Amino acid sequence: MDSAGQGSWGPGASALPSYKRTQETLSQAGQKTSAALSTMGSAISRKLGDMRNSATFKSLEDRVGTIKSKVVGGKENDSDSFPSPTGSGDKPLPDHVPF
Repeated sequence: MDSAGQGSWGPGASALPSYKRTQETLSQAGQKTSAALSTMGSAISRKLGDMRNSATFKSLEDRVGTIKSKVVGGKENDSDSFPSPTGSGDKPLPDHVPF
């Protein structure tokens, strides 16, 4: 950088035609890229939604659910059937429990 802090281009660089063309080109490229990514994101979302409603996904979802029920227990083993962590049935813990 030079002593004025302007770098090697100097203060009038933004007035050069080549600078303006480059700036416009990069701005247009950014806008087109943004639009393309937005379109692509929408398409991916739509495809994932379609896939989730497919028979293959439903089958996979059922299999995962079956495996989960074998590991953690089915509906017959819901949280009401586990013993209380306090060991006191339905009685709440007192407000001040000594350590």
